Amino acid sequence: MRFCCVGRVELPLTFLLFSLLCLYAYAAEPLEALQQTRSALEQARRAQPAERKVFLKEAQRALASLPSETRAPLEQLIIDAEQNNDVEAIEDALASVRAYQQTVQPPPSPVPAPQQVKAQLDAIFAEPDMQVPPKSFLERLSEAFQQALESFIRWLQRLFGGFGGARVGGLQSIIQWFVIVLLVLTIGLAASYLIGRLRLTRRAKPAPLPLSEAFRDARALSALEWRELARRLAYERNWQHATRAFYLGILRLLHEARLLDYDPALTNWEHLQRLRQPPLTLLSPSPASLPNPALREEAYRLLRPLTLQFDSIRYGGATPDETTYREFEQAFETLFRRLQPHAVPA
Repeated sequence: MRFCCVGRVELPLTFLLFSLLCLYAYAAEPLEALQQTRSALEQARRAQPAERKVFLKEAQRALASLPSETRAPLEQLIIDAEQNNDVEAIEDALASVRAYQQTVQPPPSPVPAPQQVKAQLDAIFAEPDMQVPPKSFLERLSEAFQQALESFIRWLQRLFGGFGGARVGGLQSIIQWFVIVLLVLTIGLAASYLIGRLRLTRRAKPAPLPLSEAFRDARALSALEWRELARRLAYERNWQHATRAFYLGILRLLHEARLLDYDPALTNWEHLQRLRQPPLTLLSPSPASLPNPALREEAYRLLRPLTLQFDSIRYGGATPDETTYREFEQAFETLFRRLQPHAVPA
């Protein structure tokens, strides 16, 4: 039966080899498809008769990427093997796949000559990015100082080595170290003198007030400084302190606009009651320059719900979030736009 199968596939094999010559340029994809087909046929050859059809179907699907004129002979061989369910027919199909693989196998890449490789490496190392960057002034100065120090040490060794003929003996190393220590002290004193002459006076900056102390009194910062502090704390996602900073900034803003006589000894609700008291005539040069009394009522209506919310956060254990912070920020900005023309340093 083997001879009959071989004779039956002789003509398709001839047509297959002719087709391979036309498809040599597209060998990359057929090679992968042929490898999958070959693997499926080898598994079918080793499988039991009842399981061979599964692998033969997989081999047919792997041939789908091949051109139709070259796929047809191989598919016919696999169909014959599936119908006969014979190992010899599978061997014939496997032999055809191997022949196809050897035909479309790409030629090995040529090995470049050593002279060509050397020329390419020289061109790469000649690029500006491959050049060693020049040394900085400090590096050159450090190397010069190191060379001078090494030269001085060698000079000392030659000097005290010449004294050896005079039988200085053990005093040679003592004298050498004494000269080195004396030189180091001289250099240190000279450097200290130069630094003392060139010392620049720096302006002392005021130390920032600790956050815990600033929160005790709204007058510790200006209204704008409270706003900047609140934004910085919000950037750190510290919503509790950021909300508190905006509330104290509102109290400070009302104090600067002469709507509220702020007193750190009073509670938040006592400050709220003061908003409805007579205007602060003591902080104003003339009663005519005081803000519109309607602003006091507007500030009271805006501050009252914030005070309720602030006390629940400060004393009730409520946890503020970004939404709470935005509410206090919006209230501050609203009052700032209304009261900025009336604000005075306080």
